[in-house]
Amino acid sequence: MRRNLSRFLIASLCALFVLTSAGLASAVTFAPIATGSTGGTFYPVGVILANTFNKEMEDEGYQFKAMTSGGSTENLEMIRQGATMFAVCGSVPARNAYIGVDNYEGQEIKNVRFVTALWPEAVQLMYREGVGIEKITDLKDKKFSVGPAAGGGVFYMPMILEPFGMSFDSFNAQYMGYGDSVQALQNRLIDGCYLAAGLPTSGVSQLYAGQVAVDMIEFSEEDVARIRELYPFFARVKVAAGTYPKQEEAKYVVGIKSSLISQKSVDPELVYGMLDALYIKHLDEAQQEHGALKTVTLEGATQGLSGAPLHPGAVKFYREHGVEVPEELVPPEMK
Repeated sequence: MRRNLSRFLIASLCALFVLTSAGLASAVTFAPIATGSTGGTFYPVGVILANTFNKEMEDEGYQFKAMTSGGSTENLEMIRQGATMFAVCGSVPARNAYIGVDNYEGQEIKNVRFVTALWPEAVQLMYREGVGIEKITDLKDKKFSVGPAAGGGVFYMPMILEPFGMSFDSFNAQYMGYGDSVQALQNRLIDGCYLAAGLPTSGVSQLYAGQVAVDMIEFSEEDVARIRELYPFFARVKVAAGTYPKQEEAKYVVGIKSSLISQKSVDPELVYGMLDALYIKHLDEAQQEHGALKTVTLEGATQGLSGAPLHPGAVKFYREHGVEVPEELVPPEMK
């Protein structure tokens, strides 16, 4: 993660140098958005968000740019260290980081703020056909990639496995980025991989379109009920038939909401302007650019968020546009 963070910082500084050395008449504030690996949804959606914000905020002196990273865990560390202004992140890791539970016990990240909920992230557990995998318990003793060491898989997979009496010790866990996981599965180097993202997910599309026959682990209503008894923020998600090449039947998996987060110190007017650009001026355009954004609405902007507070600029925007802001999402500095 330190190597990835260093790369992110170098990329950010290079981008800032380009902006400040281009002879611009006025100062430009570089506004990085940390995302994830290129094979998932975080990065392409981050690019769309950055372009959307730039349409309205460049005249205000801001330049947004999506940057690749290791995913939710690394993005939260960047928020902690002030290495990025914004990040795409799973809502559950952000919650855990703020309240200091699980991996964040005694290491809370109190400067994290929600900006908006985004799409439901579908946990797609892909496997090669013929290796003896059909259900979650079949992962025992298999070689399975859980995503990058700093990604969402290290959060969600243990929660999904626990109700079935399993953990990472139950199989040969590999820690690879989404792109590397897809390639390794196609080359028959691993038996399966974790690909959690909005629908459709490019890595899953690549797998279904490839020459190696693949499928995804499904979760029955009873399976999801078992998971929700321990972790109620999970839901059953339908992957409609035809979402991917050669996928002729609907698949049912589990999922959670993703989110856009920021540092507490970000100017409230900047956050307000970003939300105005996304929801009031350019939502239709953004939705046409990626399927994951088709589920994003102003009415659902606070749904699925819990544990961590909203940014004050977001609270102001939502209240002015008739969106309910639950009391638990009001930041301490506004109470």
